[in-house]
Amino acid sequence: MSELPDAGLFEIALLLFDYRMRYRVEGGSMLPLLREGDQLVVDKNAPVEVGDVIIARHPFIKGLEMVKRVARIDERGNYFLLGDNPAESTDSRTFGAVPIECIKGKVVSRLR
Repeated sequence: MSELPDAGLFEIALLLFDYRMRYRVEGGSMLPLLREGDQLVVDKNAPVEVGDVIIARHPFIKGLEMVKRVARIDERGNYFLLGDNPAESTDSRTFGAVPIECIKGKVVSRLR
């Protein structure tokens, strides 16, 4: 996913009726795709594949959620997550692969 589509009326309606979640980007770990302050629409029920941008709970820091790209999925179903901007990203290179339970949802669009 080199580009992220803008949310259309359908995605906004799903967000308003709580079928989607909204997140705000903090930090520069996903530059240039995502910038500080970007508002994201996340589908908690979408299947997640390699290359997708997702929201995940940090495996060791309670209450911390992060936006990362799925780099690979191992044979046990654990997700190796990377930031697009490695110099600014704390990701699976530091904390290892995360289980599916840490994945909150797939980023499907950006609010403008």
